Amino acid sequence: MKTKLSPPPAVRKWYSQIGKLGGKSKSPAKLAAIAKNAKKGGWPKGRPRKVP
Repeated sequence: MKTKLSPPPAVRKWYSQIGKLGGKSKSPAKLAAIAKNAKKGGWPKGRPRKVP
């Protein structure tokens, strides 16, 4: 029987901090896409958002 290894709490917290940084970059292309979408009014009506 194999047991699931779990990292120590300090390592888990560090991994969590690294994970929260993902996707936070704001390149010029991303900023332009955000502005373009905002002009359209944001999220389209009738299409539900994805809930994480």
